[in-house]
Amino acid sequence: MKKDVVKLALDMVGIGSDTHAEGEKGVAEYIHEYLQGIGIGSELIEFKPGRFNVSARIGSGEGLMLNGHMDTVPIGDSKLWKYSPYGHIANGRLYGRGASDMKGGLAAILASLNNVDLRHPERSLLLTFVADEEVGSDGSMWLLDNRKELFEGVRYGIISEATDLDIQVSQKGILSFYLNIRGKGAHASAPWLGKNAILDAVKAIKALEIIESKKRISDPLLGRCTINIGRITGGTATNVVPDSCRVGVDVRLPPGENNGEFVGAVRKALGKLGIDHSIEITVDRDPYRVNGRSPLIGFMKSVAKSNLIGGRGYTESKLYNERINMDCVVVGPGVKDAIHKPDEFVPLSNLARSERIFSNVMDRWCNNS
Repeated sequence: MKKDVVKLALDMVGIGSDTHAEGEKGVAEYIHEYLQGIGIGSELIEFKPGRFNVSARIGSGEGLMLNGHMDTVPIGDSKLWKYSPYGHIANGRLYGRGASDMKGGLAAILASLNNVDLRHPERSLLLTFVADEEVGSDGSMWLLDNRKELFEGVRYGIISEATDLDIQVSQKGILSFYLNIRGKGAHASAPWLGKNAILDAVKAIKALEIIESKKRISDPLLGRCTINIGRITGGTATNVVPDSCRVGVDVRLPPGENNGEFVGAVRKALGKLGIDHSIEITVDRDPYRVNGRSPLIGFMKSVAKSNLIGGRGYTESKLYNERINMDCVVVGPGVKDAIHKPDEFVPLSNLARSERIFSNVMDRWCNNS
């Protein structure tokens, strides 16, 4: 049964899909059943216990992928929410966890399928609704590793993450790591007999600040590198010189910079300071910029009539480009500054406009209209 974009978004926001808890099963089943109901054959794929993807290929020939993830971050403390995290409409907005990140974008794709004649497409559409984007990108990775036939001939992709309907053509990379600082334990009354790992960690953090402050590449859309110290743990008691300290670091690098080179700079700086350390990398995703000559950029500018922007956060556009050389842009109704917060929202006007944009994308792509 056909549903409008607001109803689709409200329904999906009402289905919990915390990637750390229930996962995306409920949303995946909803999307699968909806696609079947409007006559589009789809696959509901449980690729590991409790984790689901949904995929569908419409037509044949040169392909365009429309993609989005179904999982969300946790709701957090529900007492901090004014409106229900499971969906509430007020003030011209749809509130709830995932409204912007990114069930509004999923709804835009689904609603648009009803507005376009897809019976005899001249080119193909690939729909991929994926799991676990918020943590490890396991859903997309599984499809790329195990269902390569889905992507045959698919040269371009649109990910409907939150961009306020601008066209995101570049994004910073993520480099997350722990600095494991090693010291030497001793009694606090004789600190000279030990080596204080926490004090060395302070020196290491100052070294990172110097690395950040040095003149580095400044991208016209994304600016320069940023570094965040997110966690520090160390020591066992106040009367013991700590023999270890662990510092969690998040680095965001613009296109033109390289994660490996940054790690090398950190090792060199800490080595000069005589800090005994190891680096434990937990996330390593390089920056991404769409090739400026890609036909996808002109196509999207003509359809969406929006600004070209860069994104501070990571999307899976880099993953698809890296693995199968797919040019990807990001366009969606969500509001970046509203995501991962209490009272996350998406404007109803953005939902309506996103449905029009995705309808035009599908019609232009499939029917050359």
